[in-house]
Amino acid sequence: MKKILFALVIFVLGFSTANLFAGGEKETEDKMVIRVAEQVPNLITPGSWDGQAFSMNSSIYEYLLEMDAETGELQPSLATEWSTEDGKVWTFKLRQGVKFHNGSSFTSEDVKFTLERTQDPDLGHLKAQDFSIIEKIDTPDDYTVVITLKSVRPTFMYQLTDYNMAILSSEYDYGKLGESAPMGTGPFKLSQLVPKESALLVKNPEYWEPSLPKAEELRIYFVADMEASVSLLEAGQVDVVPQVSPVIARRLTDAAGFKVVSPYQEHRFVALVADREPFSNNDVRLAMKYCIDPQILARACQGVLGETFFYNETPILNRLAQFKEITFRGRNIEKAKEHLAKAGYPKGLTVELYYASDHPYGSELAQTLKELAAPAGINLDLKGFPRDIYLSQYWLNAPMSITGWGVRVDPSMLLTLAYHSEGPWNESHMNDTEVDDLIDSIASEVDNAKRQSYYDRLQELFVERGTVLNIQVPYLVAMRSNVQDYRQPATMLCQYKYTYIE
Repeated sequence: MKKILFALVIFVLGFSTANLFAGGEKETEDKMVIRVAEQVPNLITPGSWDGQAFSMNSSIYEYLLEMDAETGELQPSLATEWSTEDGKVWTFKLRQGVKFHNGSSFTSEDVKFTLERTQDPDLGHLKAQDFSIIEKIDTPDDYTVVITLKSVRPTFMYQLTDYNMAILSSEYDYGKLGESAPMGTGPFKLSQLVPKESALLVKNPEYWEPSLPKAEELRIYFVADMEASVSLLEAGQVDVVPQVSPVIARRLTDAAGFKVVSPYQEHRFVALVADREPFSNNDVRLAMKYCIDPQILARACQGVLGETFFYNETPILNRLAQFKEITFRGRNIEKAKEHLAKAGYPKGLTVELYYASDHPYGSELAQTLKELAAPAGINLDLKGFPRDIYLSQYWLNAPMSITGWGVRVDPSMLLTLAYHSEGPWNESHMNDTEVDDLIDSIASEVDNAKRQSYYDRLQELFVERGTVLNIQVPYLVAMRSNVQDYRQPATMLCQYKYTYIE
């Protein structure tokens, strides 16, 4: 019966993708169309965008700077130049002749509007804390922006690559139209949006780079089930499926006509929530840490430890320059039991573990963590939900959770967002004065060696009393073999303007 129901779901999805957009297959043959099976998004307006629907938003909107997908270097986008002499006053020269999709001209007023919008108390912008550092914004002419900060921020330019910092038009009402009619300066413009179902993006004929985009349409189908998305790929009804599991990746790699790429590593943070039992007691957090065997976790995720899979007890990716190598404590069940007894749980304890069951690696990690913790007397009660439900109803409010986090090109961005006591996405509810001070010092320190010393001490503190297990997995994108020049740098923003069908 289960197989019959699954087949029916695939049939319905297949029928939908053939009929959602006028013209059908014959029209697709006459133009270059890229079809993407994307996750079902929640909020999509920059500022409140929760990190889903990258294919759509990164094609509609643009940023002052973008990252080269191969070198990792920052390069011009809506800003052609940027400079600072002291890390406090930043000057940006803007690209001229750029138009928003509604026909209005892009000027320095739009940059000022975008930055000031982060401080709107009614919006609750997710980058409000990071951009509260701005003291004033001057626009001496239409194509120059001078940003004066309250204190030195030597890596401030990286903040402008955050996916919630798309440049918006000062003449457009994003409060009313952001969810139904997103509009920016990007290479594609929205033609049709069916919430939670599909989006049709068409080539922007007035894009500032005349040779781009290479495709004429970007058709995005929002599909909640990963297997359903992959079935559409295998049936030839979509061309790209982001964020597939390693099991699916292996299956497609072995099949003719498909390929899988891994643009970067991303986090699966296991949050041990610090302001409620049982993880309010550091001995319980240490007990959980002593239960971990990275080799077993790697195998559960179809990965190879030290090659495609990494683990540590801090928020920093092992592959980043800021990472400090700290000897792993090792799995020690007796030590785990000792810490539990010291915390007042000599007979063990039960804690609920929440996670997105349809997100790559979520179910595998949850089940493996349960098995690793059981011998120490820690019973993990698994609570898996579809990702949209997990994020909207349980995330940030669970005693223990597994959440997928993309990499931030400047780690201080993630630290401020997720581990500062005032961070809007502080899922582990960390509230440690010394950690806060170190995060603030990292953000403001000009001297590279001194800044690294702050990173080093921060990572030592996380090993001693931190609230996270950092499981690092490859971000996998499956596609048909005729898809060429797919680019997605560590900013997580897909660059479909370069992509074409061979």
